[in-house]
Amino acid sequence: MTTIALADAVQRDAVALLQAYEAGQWVPEQAERELAEGLAMGQWTGSFFRACLREVSTAVRSGRLIDVLAPATEILDQGDVTPGVVRQLRVLIDAIAPDL
Repeated sequence: MTTIALADAVQRDAVALLQAYEAGQWVPEQAERELAEGLAMGQWTGSFFRACLREVSTAVRSGRLIDVLAPATEILDQGDVTPGVVRQLRVLIDAIAPDL
């Protein structure tokens, strides 16, 4: 998959998951919320995301959030990342971890 196609897919998936969250169709597990809190406070790079994702619990691995975050590591590694992708990821993470 090309970087542009992957970026579009990550952005689309982040929007869809946020909409599901806002509609009450998806409720993140506590471990997913904790991951979101950690990501919100860190440096948004592919290496930081990979380090955080390496240590996630089974609850996170079986949840929906990981499906958006795992491919985002490749996008964040690119120097010419589409700002809209990062912005949409931040909106999603901020919605899940609003108390920060």
